[in-house]
Formats: sequence, C-alpha cells, structure tokens
Amino acid sequence: MAEQPDSPVSGAGRKRLLFHSLASLFDQAWLSGINFALGLVLIRLATKQSYGLYAQMYVAGIFVASVIEALITSPLTTIASGQPVAARARLTALLLRFQWQVSITLALLCGLLSAIVAVITGVDLHPLWLGLAFALYIFANSQREYHRSISFIEARPLRVLQTDLVYGTITALGIGLLLLMQALTVPAILLVMGLANIAGMWRSTTHHDAATVAYNAGGQEYRDAVKAVLQRGRWALPGALVAWATNYSYLYLAALTLGVAATADLNASRLLLTPISLSVLAWSRVARPLVSRLYAARDWRHLDHLAWASVAGIEVLTVIYVTLLWLALPWLQVHVLGAKYHGLEPMVLAWGGYFAINAARWIGSSWLTSNDQYKLLLVSGIACLLVMLAATAICIPLFGTWGAILALIVVEAFDLALIWLVLLPMLRRKSL
Repeated sequence: MAEQPDSPVSGAGRKRLLFHSLASLFDQAWLSGINFALGLVLIRLATKQSYGLYAQMYVAGIFVASVIEALITSPLTTIASGQPVAARARLTALLLRFQWQVSITLALLCGLLSAIVAVITGVDLHPLWLGLAFALYIFANSQREYHRSISFIEARPLRVLQTDLVYGTITALGIGLLLLMQALTVPAILLVMGLANIAGMWRSTTHHDAATVAYNAGGQEYRDAVKAVLQRGRWALPGALVAWATNYSYLYLAALTLGVAATADLNASRLLLTPISLSVLAWSRVARPLVSRLYAARDWRHLDHLAWASVAGIEVLTVIYVTLLWLALPWLQVHVLGAKYHGLEPMVLAWGGYFAINAARWIGSSWLTSNDQYKLLLVSGIACLLVMLAATAICIPLFGTWGAILALIVVEAFDLALIWLVLLPMLRRKSL
C-alpha cells in the first residue's frame, strides 16, 4: 500500500514508515549478505591480484550507479514524492526511456575502457571478455536499481525485497556453479551478476507497462520530463562525482602507490563493515520521501525528532556491530580471512570509526537532498575532495595502507561538521 502524502506525520504514517524501514533493512541485510559472502569467497579462494581487480571494478560500478542516481533517480524522488499517484506513475514511466539511454551509453564506455586498461596493464588474461561482462553488469544493474528506486518512491519495499531475493539467489547459484567448474574469474563473476540483475527485475509487473508508456509517449512530454530532472541533476551530478572521488579514489591511489595487494587489504577489511553502510542506505531510501514532505510543510519539530532518532539509532547499531566484529576477529582470521590477510585488526577498528562518522554525515546529506539543496551538496563535495587529496598525500606516504583509512576519517569528520553545524542551520534560518 502506497503512502499518502497528505498526512506524513500521522500515527498510521509513522507505523507504515517503521514497517517499510524494517522491510528495507531486511532487504539491505540480504544484499549485504550476498556481497559479504562473495567477498569472503574471493578473499579465501582468489589471489590478491584478482580480488583487488574485482574490488576496483565493483567500485567503478558504484561510480556509474552514482551518476544515474544523481542524474535521474534522486531528482525523480524529490519531484515525484509530492505528486498524485497517476502523475507520479506517468513521470517514472517517461524517464525510463532516458534511463535506458544513459545506462546503455555508460555501459558501453565502461566496457570499452576496462578492456583497454586490461590490455595495457595485463591485469586480466581475457580483456575482451572482461569488457563485455562489465558492460552487461553495468547495464543490467542500472535497470534493476531504477526499478528499485521507483518502488521506494511508491512506498512498496516488499516489491523491492522480492526483486532482490531473486537477484541474490541467482547470484549465489551462479557463483556456486563457477566454483564447481573451477572458473572463478573476474569476467565470469561479472557475467553472473549481470544475469542475476536481469532475472531480479524480470518479474516486475510494472516493468513492461512502464516500457510501453515510455515508448508511446509524445516527444514534448518526454522532453519536459527529462528537463525536470536535469534541472536538479545538473547540480546533483557534479556533487555525486565529487562524492564518489572523495569516498573511493583511495582505492586507486593506494593501488598506484602501494600496489594492487594494498587494494585487496583495504577492501577485505572494509568488507567486514559493509552492513553498517547498507543499513544507513536502507533507512535513507525509505525516509527521504517523508523528509521531503516534512520540509515542504516546514514541520521542523518532526524533522528534528526524525533526524536525532535516525542518528542515534544508526550510531547504536554501529557500536554494537563493531564490538561483536572485534570479538569475532580471531576466529575470522583463522577460519575465514586466512594467512594472506593476517594483521587486519587495526584496519577493522579504523573502518569502524570511519563508518560511525559516515553514518551521521550520510543522514545529514540525505536531509539536504530531500530539501532540493544540490548546490550546497556540490559545494560541500568540492571542499571534501580538496581535503581528501591533501589528507591522502600526507597520510598514505606516512602510514601506508592504514593511512588511506585515516585520510577518509579526516574527510568524513570535516563533512559532518560542515553539514550539521553550518549548512542545515543556515537552511533553517533562511526558511524562517
């Protein structure tokens, strides 16, 4: 049942938000479990070179997802949340055509670039298959993410969960088949994940209907829909690119400075903390439509309550998880990580501190996005990128692999203070 926009703070609305949040949290836990299991398989059975390559390509996939999120789905969430059901459905269907165009273009570019890099560096023995598999993964993942976003806008997290259950099951079965065939290569993994994305969204009942609407839409109507999201996306896109560079460029900088093995160490230690970031994402995906309506109503009291409850809940979850993980590390070191990744304990603790700060910062960023403040996010992102470049230039030469995490902590602390102490209070003063 879709949420009704006319009573965002009613008792029924709060209960519905809680139910949807739990469904979204379970969905993210499922996705986290699949990614976690795949990462552990690669850590245990693949070489550091292969795992480092997979980590870099996975992060490149996040880059593409960030582009599409900023250009299409994030503005769409802001625009559509306050519209009537019929108008909202029409808009999401129209933008499906634009999403196809963008995702196909990015998929082809990423596939070609990855094949060229593989030829030049020799990081994979089959550059053509690597490029084709990566292109398929990028395109299919983009389609699935768009339909997930539509379901979140429509307040239908159970449909998202159904999609992701199919995706995760096919991924697990495919990776298991690769293990039986002794064909656990990066191109094969990307191919399995691409096919799993297609299978996951195939049963969506709105997929074919939306495609028909998008195909039959008039030219002017389609151009108006694209123009509406690009008015916001032109500011959101640079901000997203800067944010991606701030959050993930450390992998490539570490690989250039310390080698691909350092990338594997960084990703292996970060992988253990992934459920925290996915929990934050699950909450923000559900809460953003409500926050947009609260901002429109200038309901500061409920906004404050929601903000502090969100931060407190995520921080408590982070502390509990990091504590349990720290207690389990000796067992994980022996039975899961193996001798190749010995001595990750300090890095895991460092990542715990990073995610604790990142969670509070992410909620603040979501509040800015829900209030349509893409220009402020861009300013914040540029400032953070400059801090990131300075911090990595100092910390990686001094502290090696651990220094990359320290640089990220410095950046997150800076952004946290900027958003919560400067930008959000400034917006409230302006609205009053």
